[in-house]
Amino acid sequence: MSAADPFGGDDVRAVRAELDRLVTPEHVHRRLYTDPDIFERELRTVFGGSWAYLAHLSELPTRGSFLRRRLGRRQLVVTRAGDDSIHVVFNRCSHRGTMLVTADRGCERVFTCPYHGWRFDVDGHLRNVPVPSSYTDVRSGRFDLGRAHVAVYRGFVFGSLAEEPLDLLDWLGPARPWLDALIDRHPGGELMIHPTPLRYEFAANWKVSWDNAADGIHANFAHRSYNLLGQETDTTTVLDRNPALTPIVSRSLPHGHAVVDQRPSIPDGPWSTMRPLPTSNELVASLGERGLADRDTLDLATGSMLNLSLFPNLIFVGNQLMVVEPVEVGRTRLSVYLIGAPGAPEEVDLLRLRVDEDFVSFGTPDDFEMFERIQDGLLIPEAEWIDTSRGAALDTDDPETVGVVMGDVATEAPIRGYLNEWTRLMTSEQRLAAAPSTRTPSTQAPTPRASARTASAGSQAPGSAVRR
Repeated sequence: MSAADPFGGDDVRAVRAELDRLVTPEHVHRRLYTDPDIFERELRTVFGGSWAYLAHLSELPTRGSFLRRRLGRRQLVVTRAGDDSIHVVFNRCSHRGTMLVTADRGCERVFTCPYHGWRFDVDGHLRNVPVPSSYTDVRSGRFDLGRAHVAVYRGFVFGSLAEEPLDLLDWLGPARPWLDALIDRHPGGELMIHPTPLRYEFAANWKVSWDNAADGIHANFAHRSYNLLGQETDTTTVLDRNPALTPIVSRSLPHGHAVVDQRPSIPDGPWSTMRPLPTSNELVASLGERGLADRDTLDLATGSMLNLSLFPNLIFVGNQLMVVEPVEVGRTRLSVYLIGAPGAPEEVDLLRLRVDEDFVSFGTPDDFEMFERIQDGLLIPEAEWIDTSRGAALDTDDPETVGVVMGDVATEAPIRGYLNEWTRLMTSEQRLAAAPSTRTPSTQAPTPRASARTASAGSQAPGSAVRR
């Protein structure tokens, strides 16, 4: 690392000065997508210094349930403890650093280190060790697993390594009613996440997926083959719209979030945009036999037509929840989870399977090809800059909500918005640290029996909305 390349160091002023040069109101330098030092700093600060999505409570159905997750390069385990509190602990034995959990999900009463046999309760507290007399302070709590701050909003679990993270509701801000809308369209406000995602990897920087998430122009061009499939069945897909005429509204929200509301462009409802799919006629007929094939039920089988992005890693598209996970500076993993509607007729979820198979089969590959073409193009050193100015002269501030910028489907305001938050996190002086332990150090030796825990900075009671 040289003085002119400060991203691997702790000199925040030097980082800020360099980013002032690399990020302008209408352009960004290609290094944001190609520089390994910038990437490593992102993994620490962007995927540690803010809230990031980790799980949904429906994926942790019973006490002892766990999920293996990553936050930057940090291996984490999300758990439901014996008192139903939710915890996010480091997937690292506090003795010698051995990774404890290798399964993506499961259910355990304790985690046992395969190296030296240390055992931990699923809330991260040390239960017992071989030959405890070898230590003078095994009862002090310092050997409990490290943990992240955790907060739950209506079933969605978020984690942060910021020493003093922003209140979750403040972080959601104006994105909150859009998230509520996605939840409340399900009967009783109840949804579930199918546990096994479709996992993809593409050879491009993670931010190209974020650039794409709220891009309203590309659908007519990158997804031309998908739109042609609709035309062959006399169906106008939601993507097959004239971008100069559509009333779709795009909003850049505080903290890097964004939403694209496609509903104004489809007055006949989302189901009207779906072409015939395998078994869809039979499933609709089954609903009709019971008098349930009304517009609201069929619309529930398709997406909400609200594309909501919660920076830095959660994107809602259709009935899919997509988690963006940086792997290397030029490689990204995307996990796509299907959202179920447990309170709806069974046919609705079966239709959702068919609907979401449709786009991930015929549309998602188009995006990945564009992402990789972008990454290859950005490797040309003589062409340094990327334009992000589209719509800047036409965007307006939302008169009702501070910090919200509104534009038409063509605006790149969401890109400019998330880059503002990205820059803030990259230059933040806030310390990143493990959250405090949720249990007062005991004066007794660790025992095989777990005691009740109370929600605190490192745990979350599922019934409450935010971090306590």
